[in-house]
Amino acid sequence: MANDGGEAARENAKTRWVLRLWVLAGLAFVVAVLGYSSAMIYLAQRDYPGSVVNDYFENYEKFNQYAEMLENQEDLGWALGTQVNSLPVVGEELDIVVRARYADDSPIKRGTVKVRLVRNINARLDRKINMQPQGNGRYTGSTTVDKPGNWTIYTTIRDGTKQYISRRYLWVEEPLK
Repeated sequence: MANDGGEAARENAKTRWVLRLWVLAGLAFVVAVLGYSSAMIYLAQRDYPGSVVNDYFENYEKFNQYAEMLENQEDLGWALGTQVNSLPVVGEELDIVVRARYADDSPIKRGTVKVRLVRNINARLDRKINMQPQGNGRYTGSTTVDKPGNWTIYTTIRDGTKQYISRRYLWVEEPLK
């Protein structure tokens, strides 16, 4: 009899231990799923480019306009290089140099060059820079940025009625303290 009581106590203890493990495993699973979901929501909101338009006809028309613009640019054959000549750090001056060339490799000297630094999650942080011609197809300008992370650089050059747009990406670091 005494043996049965000890055996039952061990079985009860073992059952409680297994039950606790299952509860702990269930909690770990729930925490992992919620953590993963939270991280994905945070990343999606951080990099979200804007509102979604459910008017598919409007989207189709915009895509066609964009595709036509890309074809026109390709036909021009221009080369547009945008370079940041300083380390991109929040609050520090960014020196930007643009080199522009025609299809025959001659410099675009009379063009109007504008650079936009776009922060995809907050349009109020965007920067517009009118670049100054330095001769021989070279244009310079500078600005600062207020937030770290991913920025998109849109460089636009106009020469008469023709326009060319280039897109590059820039990672801005936080300053060392």
